[in-house]
Amino acid sequence: MLRLVAFAVLGLLAITSAKTGAPIPPTQVAPFELITADLEAKLNTLRELLADPEKFSDHEERIGRAGGVIACLAQAAIEHDDHAKAAYAAPALRDAGLQLRDAEDHAEALAAFQSAEQAWQGKATGEHAREHAWNELMGMYDLMEEMNDRNGGLSRTLRRSRGRIEEQLNASTNAILAIAMLADHEYVSDDDETREWEQLSRDYQQAMTSLIKAIRDKDQAKIAEYYQAGNRACDKCHEAFRD
Repeated sequence: MLRLVAFAVLGLLAITSAKTGAPIPPTQVAPFELITADLEAKLNTLRELLADPEKFSDHEERIGRAGGVIACLAQAAIEHDDHAKAAYAAPALRDAGLQLRDAEDHAEALAAFQSAEQAWQGKATGEHAREHAWNELMGMYDLMEEMNDRNGGLSRTLRRSRGRIEEQLNASTNAILAIAMLADHEYVSDDDETREWEQLSRDYQQAMTSLIKAIRDKDQAKIAEYYQAGNRACDKCHEAFRD
């Protein structure tokens, strides 16, 4: 009887781990320094968007979306093999991102941003779990909007890449967002659809991960190849799952 109880507990732990850990290890998806660089970029963007309380309604969608991106990137940093390199408190930063995502007015957003800034400086108050379900970090609509915006930025690298970190960020962050997309099964209704959704998510992630290196190497042929592969995965996904 005790043995059965022990196996049951182990089984529950395994299930919990499967739900909270990334379906693809972030270390295999994007370099830690790029995850960190885009976290900083998003914080800088938020600082500008929140500067004028009177313009909150104009920027509300972008602010919420930036919060979701921060949550995804911070969770990737937490689970990355190089997480010890972080000078920031990634769990607290993720939670601040979630608060930004859900903020309904400027005061709430500003308070969440101030928490994010504290976490960025390595300071955190309260408890912040390392684990978090990937399908609860960012809504699918905002995720797709962010990917689409970044795809526009990637299109410019088709003409000429200088290999700079700034050029790699669109690919690296889209690759991380693909983890959240893979984990979110809201739009699938059976096993066949689940397999197709997961395969297309993986195809897109692999294209973006490969694109990071192609941009870094300034290999225009490979940049075009992986950019087009990513777009094919997107097109197939839209055909299969858009109403």
